[in-house]
Amino acid sequence: MRRVPVLLSSCLLPLFAAAAPAGIPPSVMERETCRQHVAEMPRVGPADLPRVPGEYESYVVIDYRLDGSGRAVDARVVEAQPRKRAFGTAALALLARIAFAPGAVEEHCTHVRTFSKVRRGSVESPM
Repeated sequence: MRRVPVLLSSCLLPLFAAAAPAGIPPSVMERETCRQHVAEMPRVGPADLPRVPGEYESYVVIDYRLDGSGRAVDARVVEAQPRKRAFGTAALALLARIAFAPGAVEEHCTHVRTFSKVRRGSVESPM
C-alpha cells in the first residue's frame, strides 16, 4: 500500500464553524459581526479558493456595511495574514455572494474569512 498525503481546506467548511484553524487566533474569529443578518450563505468550492501554492493558514478581516439591499457594500480588507492579495481577493468575492436579509441596515460590520490548506496526515491508498 502507498501512503497518500491529504490536503484539507477550511474554506470548504461552513463559514460559522465552531473552531478556527489551528494557526488562527480565536480573538480574530470573535471580531465577526452582523451574522444575524445573513439570509443565505453561498456554496463554496475549489474554484473559490485562493490560487496560492504550498500549504497555508490564512485569515482575512473585512469591514463593510449593510444598506438594506441584501448585499454587503463598501467592503474593504482591513487585515490579512499573510498579506497576499490572493487571500483578500478571494475573501471579498465570497462576501459579495452572501445574501443578507433585505432591509437590514448596519453601518459597521466585520466579516472574517479563513483559508487553510495544510497536511493533516495521510491515508492508505491501495496502489
